[in-house]
Amino acid sequence: MMDIINIAELKSHLSEVITKVSQTGDEIVIGKYGKPVAKLVPFIEKVSERKLGFAEHLMFAEKNELQDQVDEPVDSETLESFYK
Repeated sequence: MMDIINIAELKSHLSEVITKVSQTGDEIVIGKYGKPVAKLVPFIEKVSERKLGFAEHLMFAEKNELQDQVDEPVDSETLESFYK
């Protein structure tokens, strides 16, 4: 069951309530005149996977395809360094 705290009590103990929520992960229901009106929940940052963007097509390109995309030939050592 979630904890319920009235607004007046929350105003007096806001720092402690926020600490409790962030440390325990508990949700706190905020009440006004005995009725729930809001909920304080822990902030969970979503970490998304890195998406391929610019030059995505080069990641899966074969060496000869890369060579065909340049104006001048690239020496073997430079070309190999892209695959290390």
